[in-house]
Amino acid sequence: MQKTYSGRNVNLQALAQEINNFFLSEGWESTIQPMTPPMGGIQDFLIRAIKKGHFHHAEQVIVRVTGYPYDFRIIVEEEHIGPLGRELINHRLFSQIDKEINDGLFDLPYQAAQYQPAPQYPQPVQPQQGVRCPQCGFVNPPAAKFCANCGYKLA
Repeated sequence: MQKTYSGRNVNLQALAQEINNFFLSEGWESTIQPMTPPMGGIQDFLIRAIKKGHFHHAEQVIVRVTGYPYDFRIIVEEEHIGPLGRELINHRLFSQIDKEINDGLFDLPYQAAQYQPAPQYPQPVQPQQGVRCPQCGFVNPPAAKFCANCGYKLA
């Protein structure tokens, strides 16, 4: 099973930790590990959950949280899992995670550096005397035929 999320800036490490905590709270043995160091913004976490049952039978689930904070997937690989385990994952886990994501519990704080407008280039130094451009108001050298700021034909 796989689910894709986009449109929110989510802390994927906190989300993976919450999935791990979900399994622990349900009596599973669960571990979380980062798969690769973040490269170019891509993050990848693996959660392994095992629940030992009767007669040495064990159910195992592997959950992977991978992608960018604003566009990621949760992939569930089920290995030797019964109907109760499948119900736990398909309904309870995803219902809880969907609600928490939509409530903004994993949203990263707004960082002004990420959303700054494109840098403004310095304006050319204006001469003291000259011809003022009727288009943009820039003062050009007296002999200028075109505005040095916007390119408007001056003469």
